[in-house]
Amino acid sequence: MSEQTTPDFPSSLALELFQPEPNLFYSLDAAVHLAGVSRRSFLIYCRAGLVRPVFQPPYGVMEFTEDAIYTVRRMEHLRTVHRSDLAWLNTVSKLLNEVERLRAELRFFRNG
Repeated sequence: MSEQTTPDFPSSLALELFQPEPNLFYSLDAAVHLAGVSRRSFLIYCRAGLVRPVFQPPYGVMEFTEDAIYTVRRMEHLRTVHRSDLAWLNTVSKLLNEVERLRAELRFFRNG
């Protein structure tokens, strides 16, 4: 008989798959909706430096990329599952960015 394993956290806390449209910018309201967080939480992540908006001229409207939405979803997942504070999330974000930078550098040297 095969035994199914159950995750350590409720399925409602599982990170859902998000497939954004490439090369699109999303308004704050659309980004909040796609990230599945409150507007306040999204803006807190912005203020903490975890997410950076793209300002579109001529009025300086705040818009976000799919990477920003993915980052907010990932940070919210970590915050919810691990009950983490912003300082911890900021450290994790920096480490993840450094890992990605090192992976890109490694790919460059392997292909060059």
